[in-house]
Amino acid sequence: MSTKPRRLGRGLSSLLEAPAPVRIETQVTATQDVTADRGVLSVPVDAVSPSPFQPRERFEDSGLAGLAESIRRSGVMQPIIVRPLAAEGGGTRRYELVAGERRWRAARLAGLTAVPALVRDLDDESAAEWAVVENVQREDLNAIERARALRGLADRFGLTHGEIADRVGLERSSVANLVRLTELDARSQELIATGALTAGHGKALLAVGDPSRRGALAERAARESWTVRRLEREARRAPAVGGGRGPHGGGTREAVVADLERRLAQRLGTKVTIVTGASGTKGRIVVEFYDLDHFDGLMARMGVSK
Repeated sequence: MSTKPRRLGRGLSSLLEAPAPVRIETQVTATQDVTADRGVLSVPVDAVSPSPFQPRERFEDSGLAGLAESIRRSGVMQPIIVRPLAAEGGGTRRYELVAGERRWRAARLAGLTAVPALVRDLDDESAAEWAVVENVQREDLNAIERARALRGLADRFGLTHGEIADRVGLERSSVANLVRLTELDARSQELIATGALTAGHGKALLAVGDPSRRGALAERAARESWTVRRLEREARRAPAVGGGRGPHGGGTREAVVADLERRLAQRLGTKVTIVTGASGTKGRIVVEFYDLDHFDGLMARMGVSK
């Protein structure tokens, strides 16, 4: 279990607070001092690499063009946040973005050769958290991007939904509901990501176990502009997976299994799938892990010692 104190709920202010006087350098090399942790450096735009943890999947060209024009007129008003990378061969020091990718992209589009930046020494987990919190707290992401970003924190670092909620300043139930959207089929996720459907529609679609039936409902809901309530009514009419209804009705059994999967996933901090036979009296539980460290964390959560 992580013992990190809650800190990300404050947003980016804790990285930006109490800056030292601005320090300008036109070229930053591996041998130069970049340890003025609260200082603002002028970092070459070509020395900055995008974050591998960036949750935003879509950068609208029109929005970037407008921001670039603003930067041409007034400059970059708020520094980006970067972390230093290991220098290669004594050449120009390189940095990885932590927050501010839109400003960095727009600065390049505006023709700037350098951007103001705050340099922070962060490990992968902290860098990933900040990349998520910058966008999630500002609500710059669509629901699917937010869902995948939060799911990534759970999968990559073995965090529970409660731990993620503490770190990004959301309610645990909000994190759980968003993460569940990643269980939707690709087409349903695309419709939500593009704004044709809402996260509420996605939550209703999760009640449909048959992927083909779910996809058809999603397409029709988008095409006919269904309300969430309308989609919920249609979803309740969808047949259960495999066509069997069981002693309590297929829809009820499916809902119970989904709830158990969700509770186990929250407990273990990873995706859990329950597969049952036609009778519903036997089956198997599939617990996913993504690397050996994640596996070790799962074993510890289940009380299995090495």
